[in-house]
Amino acid sequence: MCNLVIRPVWAACALALLTGAAAAQTELKLATFGPPTSYFYVDTVLPWAEAVSKDSGGTITIKHYGGGVLGHAGNMYDTVLNGAADIAWALQGTVPNKFVKSSVVELPFAYDAAEPGAVALWRVVASGLAASDYDQVKLLAVTTWPGGSLASREKQMGKLEDFKGMKIAVSGRLRADVVTALGGVPVNIPVDQIYQAIGKGVVDGFLGSITAMRQFKYNEVSRHWLKLEVVGAGAMLIMNKTRFDGLPARAKEAIEKHSGEALSRALGKSNDAEEKRAWAFLDQQIKQGRNAPIQPLPPAEVTRWQKAVQPVIDSWAQRTPNGKAVYEGYLAAVKSAKSGK
Repeated sequence: MCNLVIRPVWAACALALLTGAAAAQTELKLATFGPPTSYFYVDTVLPWAEAVSKDSGGTITIKHYGGGVLGHAGNMYDTVLNGAADIAWALQGTVPNKFVKSSVVELPFAYDAAEPGAVALWRVVASGLAASDYDQVKLLAVTTWPGGSLASREKQMGKLEDFKGMKIAVSGRLRADVVTALGGVPVNIPVDQIYQAIGKGVVDGFLGSITAMRQFKYNEVSRHWLKLEVVGAGAMLIMNKTRFDGLPARAKEAIEKHSGEALSRALGKSNDAEEKRAWAFLDQQIKQGRNAPIQPLPPAEVTRWQKAVQPVIDSWAQRTPNGKAVYEGYLAAVKSAKSGK
């Protein structure tokens, strides 16, 4: 029929062709739970989505659904598994008994900067040591959080004795184990609900990365800050496997091109930059009298804290399948990444 010269029919055919072309482009939903202006979305995740969409040759477009529209911090993994979102920014530590090998990044004193920490995690997964953690999803990138901090609403901290009996908000089992080993009382609360928990006095403070402070405004409810690198944590950009497998080859190629170790490194760099901004921001808050001076972990205390948390490392290595090899492999990968390899 499209060979006929009757104009109404020709117009209908043209419209059908255009409609078919438009329909060929698949929209992928990218879900995040933090404020849409969060630094790593703006710095890295959204530019990644734009680059992938552009290089897909018009086969896909990635649309961002931020601010928890499609899920909160505690259920982003399930949001991808059930197809409510095609791609999501998620935290491994919020999924019980799943990312047991990747939780190596949560072990005390495992790394001290996000870039080498993230690159090392990607390499441990890519090597096969932790690949089984991601068997239900398509893994696009991983990252780690730098700038460990212990924030308190009312109590200044500087030694182990100050920590005893404090109710501390954490995300994940290992951070809870660390808090217990240090003498505190852990309370598992998703990162996007910690502000309310501290503000209402449900907990006395939180243990985590300073990089979350400006996103979730923890400084408004936590006056005292202890600077330490005793804990870490991971995050991941994941995709529904069935959705990925059903994409055109051009779309898959675009996703693979912009993902992996390079994206993991970029996410790590973004986190390291935010750590510096966050401590600088807190310094300004201190000068304005809104927060107490930042306390570093005194050198005399470091050895005591390391000794207190060593059982957490030992227990993890024993109960995690191939745990000793994963731990040693991760530390070696961190060292390699730090050396520029």
